Amino acid sequence: MEYRHVTLFRPFGPLMKVKSEMIDITRSVINIIVPLAERTEAFVQFMQNFRDVCIHQDKRIHLTVVYFGKEGLSKVKSILESVTSESNFNNYTLISLNEEFNRGRGLNVGARAWDKGEVLMFFCDVDIYFSAEFLNSCRLNAEPGKKVFYPVVFSLYNPAIVYANQDVPPSVEQQLVHKKDSGFWRDFGFGMTCQYQSDFLAIGGFDMEVKGWGGEDVHLYRK
Repeated sequence: MEYRHVTLFRPFGPLMKVKSEMIDITRSVINIIVPLAERTEAFVQFMQNFRDVCIHQDKRIHLTVVYFGKEGLSKVKSILESVTSESNFNNYTLISLNEEFNRGRGLNVGARAWDKGEVLMFFCDVDIYFSAEFLNSCRLNAEPGKKVFYPVVFSLYNPAIVYANQDVPPSVEQQLVHKKDSGFWRDFGFGMTCQYQSDFLAIGGFDMEVKGWGGEDVHLYRK
């Protein structure tokens, strides 16, 4: 869990090393914040990945689920309870909002709910798959007061379509080999981000004047 961060500078001449430093991320907790309404089947799949990556491998994660509405709430509670009981994991918060789904509002509430000092946050949708390596990229590329991290996600990927002609789909590891004919890299999307709570609060969080779906993440990115 130690990385060497090397800064290189290449003018019109030989390569010059500007800085070399060790970065220790062993104690860096990530608060993964997921806004959710209904979509319980997608949440089951999300929690399978969360258990494999965050609980069994990384182990420095807090999960915050902000749930909108009453329908499906009990199912989400039981999913969380079953995962926590079998994995002995209790680092999660479930926040219930009895109102219409609003992604920016959910992330705002989730971000402000943390009261244990500075923390790195990952704003994540329920249909996102991520790896342990990504979590370390999140830690290495965000720095309070200096850097926020916007990963480029692979989008419109659906194994049911890509492997529709096969009787038995390949293993998950093989399915995660990205090819240009099975999706595309969304280099213009700003929905997923890793940033520290202090930076998020310093710019006032999401703009709650943005109504409907979409747009709030671009406002946050610009701010």
